[in-house]
Amino acid sequence: MSRVENSQRPRKLRRNRRACDQCSARSVKCRPGEGESGCQNCTDYGEACTSLRPIGRRGPKPRSSRSIASQLTNDPAQSSSRHRSQGQTSPEEEDGEVTLSIVTTTNWKPRKMPAQAVVMDLTEIYFEVVYPVFPFFHRPTLLRKVSRGEYASSRPLFASVLAMCALSSARVRDGALYTGKWDAKSLQDPSSEELFEAAKEAIPHDASLSQEFDYMRAYALLAITSIQYGDTRQMNYYIGLYQSFVAVGILQDENNWPTNIGHVEVEERRRLFWSTYTLDIFSSIIWGGFARSREACFNVCYPTECDDEYFGDKQPLASDIHKDHSWLKGWNFVTDLYRILEHAVDRLGHLRNPVKRTPSIYGHVDQGSPRHASILTHIMTLYEQLPSVFKATQPLTGQLERDLFGFQAANIAASLQLVRMVLFTTEHSTVDQKCQIASEVINGFASVPVAYLRAISSPLFHHLAGIGGIMGSAFENGLTESSYRRVRSVLLDLANLLANLEVDLYCAAGTSDKLRAQVSRIDEFMKIQRSVDASGTVGGLSPWARSSNELASPSLHNPQHLAVSEDSPQIYFPAELFENWSWAFDFN
Repeated sequence: MSRVENSQRPRKLRRNRRACDQCSARSVKCRPGEGESGCQNCTDYGEACTSLRPIGRRGPKPRSSRSIASQLTNDPAQSSSRHRSQGQTSPEEEDGEVTLSIVTTTNWKPRKMPAQAVVMDLTEIYFEVVYPVFPFFHRPTLLRKVSRGEYASSRPLFASVLAMCALSSARVRDGALYTGKWDAKSLQDPSSEELFEAAKEAIPHDASLSQEFDYMRAYALLAITSIQYGDTRQMNYYIGLYQSFVAVGILQDENNWPTNIGHVEVEERRRLFWSTYTLDIFSSIIWGGFARSREACFNVCYPTECDDEYFGDKQPLASDIHKDHSWLKGWNFVTDLYRILEHAVDRLGHLRNPVKRTPSIYGHVDQGSPRHASILTHIMTLYEQLPSVFKATQPLTGQLERDLFGFQAANIAASLQLVRMVLFTTEHSTVDQKCQIASEVINGFASVPVAYLRAISSPLFHHLAGIGGIMGSAFENGLTESSYRRVRSVLLDLANLLANLEVDLYCAAGTSDKLRAQVSRIDEFMKIQRSVDASGTVGGLSPWARSSNELASPSLHNPQHLAVSEDSPQIYFPAELFENWSWAFDFN
């Protein structure tokens, strides 16, 4: 073949014989770049292309190495010692045989890796719909780490990023998106559950002993995702794992935090700490558990009221740079409300358990507490001191810096009403008081743009379930006809609100219908009771019986339908009528 013909043949594509350090860490193909500047991937990311890691020998291991590995496998004491010296380790069962799997921060690889484009999209969605209430990450830092794919080579970061993606994916599935720039269908592969499992798998069983901050953050994210799934048992499990992390490191005191962390991690830790505290108090109120947190034992500052864009590790907090007020001012106010709520939870627990098995110590401790009127007065004084931007929920714009304030206004309104509901419940309020507070809560939610409520998503449904619980307690001591009409009106208003919010919600389909069905069952009982009371026989006719159709009419809110004597007899309801009351709010 002539030299001219040889020069006309297409040039063979070059490939790198050995991946550079950055491509190897990300487990991606190392593409050769132009000239000697490095591989194409490093050029695209603006990173130095290096090959400094040692070259491993190919082929079978030397006999001496194989014998050492065999000894480690057969000697449990030496094996566990070797585990601790190597970092993360775990024994795995394969085909009935126990094999040693040594996992370190340098050689760990995820079993499954979602596409980076999907991770990036779900990260941005997290900042749109989750971050305003649970700001676990510093936005510029996380976006930089995800865009560089750093989570692919860091086991702790992988766990927290995948847990965050699982939560974002669940919110997408439940219709939380409020901008038109996302294709929801393209973000469902992998599913939220698959991302959840990947995050869970990346967390070692003894993560709390490592005190890796990202593992602790992953636990909190998995707990919130469990709420999204409607799995309260799993939620409690991950809150418990988070609390064990805090207990091992005594992290309720900032003095015990690592001394080598920068400004960013300090602020992230504060946000995570107080977010999970509010989640703990919220769960103890809504699901009747117990609060694991005690604010009197804490020594942790609130997050600094400074937007993420104005500080970093190399750029200290600059309060004189940002706006007159940050959205975190409203976020910190919500934390104040939950600290007040913590002290009402104890009394709520006593009311929920009429049969007391624990011996009383009332004579040894002070059981006094201020009445709800004085507490509400103090709360409203604090509320009035907030900037006006936190008191009115503006429509969503798709601009995060503006929408963050709207989310805080919505969250403040919901939290204020939760405080009021709990305080009225612990003060043995009358039926009229319960109806009044429940109506105000429902009307308050109805005034908030639906897009905010759907973005808050499943936790809001559980929040509203608290109203149903309070109204359910109104039946315990019997009701007059007029009182029942008020209660019934509130329950139907609640059902209508739920119907507007449960569109596409994965774990709450038909919740409003279940509540209406419960009201119908009570209506049937009331109809029979009126007939019996009117003539002593079921077949008797009376004004009570003739009004039964009016009672079932949707036009109950018309004042003329409320013209029932306040002196009507007290009606007592059988317990079996309410066996499915909690079921109306069961999302499992």
